[in-house]
Amino acid sequence: MAVEVRTLRADELGNSAHLLIDRASATAVIVDPARDVGQYVELADSEKVTIAWALETHVHNDFVSGARELVAAGAARLGASAMAGLRYPYERLGDGDEISLGRSRLRVLSTPGHTPEHVAYLLLGDDGEPAALFSGGALMVGTAARTDLFGPALSWRFAQHLERSLKEKILSLPDHVVVYPTHGGGSFCAVGAGAAISTTIGAERAANPLALARSSREFVTRSLSAGPYPSYYSRMRTLNQTGAPLVGLGLPLPSPLQLEDLDAWVAQGALVVDVRPPASFRAGHIPASLAAGADGNLSGWVGWLVGPERPLVLVSDPSRAGIDQVTEATRQLLRIGYDRVVGYLDGGIDSWAGAGRTLTTYDTTSASLLAKRLDDGEMIAVVDVREAAEWHAAHIPGSINLPAHDIPLTQIELPRALPLAVHCGHDYRATLGASLLERAGFTHLTVLEDGWDGWAPLHEEAVAGSHDPGAQPGPLVPQAR
Repeated sequence: MAVEVRTLRADELGNSAHLLIDRASATAVIVDPARDVGQYVELADSEKVTIAWALETHVHNDFVSGARELVAAGAARLGASAMAGLRYPYERLGDGDEISLGRSRLRVLSTPGHTPEHVAYLLLGDDGEPAALFSGGALMVGTAARTDLFGPALSWRFAQHLERSLKEKILSLPDHVVVYPTHGGGSFCAVGAGAAISTTIGAERAANPLALARSSREFVTRSLSAGPYPSYYSRMRTLNQTGAPLVGLGLPLPSPLQLEDLDAWVAQGALVVDVRPPASFRAGHIPASLAAGADGNLSGWVGWLVGPERPLVLVSDPSRAGIDQVTEATRQLLRIGYDRVVGYLDGGIDSWAGAGRTLTTYDTTSASLLAKRLDDGEMIAVVDVREAAEWHAAHIPGSINLPAHDIPLTQIELPRALPLAVHCGHDYRATLGASLLERAGFTHLTVLEDGWDGWAPLHEEAVAGSHDPGAQPGPLVPQAR
């Protein structure tokens, strides 16, 4: 393939942007860029090519597009579906339109389903043969993007549109065509997607459950099996259509704050977001702060739990590590349009502790120790903050399912005088959930450090020890609630 592809990941979003490079013409095209566009310009400069086009596969619900940023920087023309409804200048593209990239061409394929205006871009080599598909969410590794973003009344219809897009436009392509999705593993738009950043038409035709659906009803059922998605999605489409404020090629970093500045912002309603790893948060944190480590999906959780108008103050580790955490947290929040990061605590958590201020800590335990304590009759309420589907698949006996994103919205009926053992799959959501329970007034909090991952072997051991010789692995308790 004459065109080279460089993929740049936004790991916390589970998304990829793809830079297509044609060396002969020294030009490039970027597909679905995120808002922090300096990375793409820097890569293009290092490859000695000019970005000619910034192309959108659809109006995004999960991140702020960077296409306008590239246009404002004089780096590209913006192309998107004629049906995208963008309220700023762009090239309106329709089914069958083509864009030149050296001697190759990108052909626009109308592929509605994930969104009504969705398009994919088929790369045709200099011989005119299909070589690669930049599929957005119309086809992904092992699945396709969800079709319920416009509400339940339209979800079934959009799933039917997706089926037609796959059958008529995508899976009819030759087996060798390489597929580069935008959404991938870790994206709330791509539940069930594999971790690979690319696949092939042949591989998906052979193994993708949607491609193997035996009827339209089965296809719709499979495509509508995703769980909930973050609440900020409801604002993102409109923001991308109207255009988020331009931030430029560089990443705008917040200002350092002294303790009295932090106090003043909190008095005005700011939320303190602790961006350190979960273990550091558990060892000591500012009371009532939110545990959203920059090493995980910080933006997804802040976007789910906090409105974009609320000021945010970041707390990190001291020294250089803390600046890196602040930088990454700011980047993630910028990508979803959360621009009200008013500052970060200068000196990190050490400034708070060094001033003699109170630190809150959480007890920790392991799955094996928790099992022993429960076996010994200790009164502990186990709170599982995973999604309901995860809880129903298998869970600790007697645990209460309280998904983390529901904690601020729920009238919580849990014992306040007894310890709460909070867990998720491992420990990121557990620490986040514990911080939300702390904000709800609970004080006896213990985090299960190894989460369900640590309990699973005990689960298998219990099943293996069953007196029923035909017992199969499954939940330790009935799935019905």
